[in-house]
Amino acid sequence: MRLTVVVLLSLMVALAAPARAEAPPFQGNYAGGDAENYWTVATACQTEGCTGTVSSNQGWQVPTKMAGGLWHFVITKPDGAICADGSYAPAYIEIEVNPVNLNGVISLDDNYSCPGGNVTQTPFTLTKVG
Repeated sequence: MRLTVVVLLSLMVALAAPARAEAPPFQGNYAGGDAENYWTVATACQTEGCTGTVSSNQGWQVPTKMAGGLWHFVITKPDGAICADGSYAPAYIEIEVNPVNLNGVISLDDNYSCPGGNVTQTPFTLTKVG
């Protein structure tokens, strides 16, 4: 009998699915930041980690990745800023979101990629919709 239990337990361990990275769900439609901005989020976790896509009704779509318990992504707008010298520079907006409480931080250079800016961080909270 003891041998049967040991064999069964060994078989269960051998046949168990490989471990997956687990994260709180971050799926669906969200509102936040301003009344006209909505995000659609699709994420999945595999053994290598958690990744996904965030898209907005404002016309952008970017990849996202979980690191340190937060979802991170960067919105890039080519020629998103006009510098003091009249040249154009890309605007980079870095966002991180906590999937548990839906609080996040938007980080950006207030002068975008033009010389002389300061990085600002603005907290926000998402609301799940739909």
